[in-house]
Amino acid sequence: MKFAARFWLSILLIAMPVLPQMTNALPNDQTPVQHFVCNVGYTLEKCRLDIAILKRTVAKYPMAELGDWTWVLVRSENWKTILRTRGLDPDSPAFTFYPKRETFIEEALVTQVPVRDRELLLKWSMDRMGLLDLAIRHELGHALCNDPNERNADRVAKRLEQRKPVSCEAKAEAKQKSGHHASLN
Repeated sequence: MKFAARFWLSILLIAMPVLPQMTNALPNDQTPVQHFVCNVGYTLEKCRLDIAILKRTVAKYPMAELGDWTWVLVRSENWKTILRTRGLDPDSPAFTFYPKRETFIEEALVTQVPVRDRELLLKWSMDRMGLLDLAIRHELGHALCNDPNERNADRVAKRLEQRKPVSCEAKAEAKQKSGHHASLN
C-alpha cells in the first residue's frame, strides 16, 4: 500500500464543531463546521487533549468565513517525512491543502516534543503557543483568501492578530492552483 493511502486510512477522526464567531447567525443547517482529526500514532486520549488546545486557538478567529474545514494534527515523528514527500520545507510547522479544505498542524505546536521544540524555537524565536497562533493565522491567510502567496498570507495573519477585518487583495484568477500546498515558511 502506498504511503499516502496508509496516511489517510490511519487518520483517527474526532469531529468537534467550533462555534463560529460572527455577528449574523446563520441558520443551523448552514453553520460551518470545523473538523479536527489526528493522524496515525495518536491514542484517543492524547488526540482529545491535543485537539482541545488546537480548538481553543482556532476558535479565536473568524471561522464562519472559512466555511467547512478540517484541521489535522500530525505527530512530530512523522512530520518532516510528510512535508518532504510533498516538496515542502520540513521546518514549517503547518501547511494547507486547498482541494480537500485541510490544514495540517505539527504536534509540537500543541504539546511538548523536546527535540522538535528546540528546533522550532531556534528557527522561529517564539514559544510554542505563540508559534501555534502564528501558524493558524498564517494558514487562515491562505485559506480565507484561497491564495498560495506567502506575503498575502502574512498580511492577513497580521490583520487577524490585530483583530481587523480580513481583505483579500489577490485577483480571483491568480489564486488557487489545483493541488497547491501552502505552508508557514
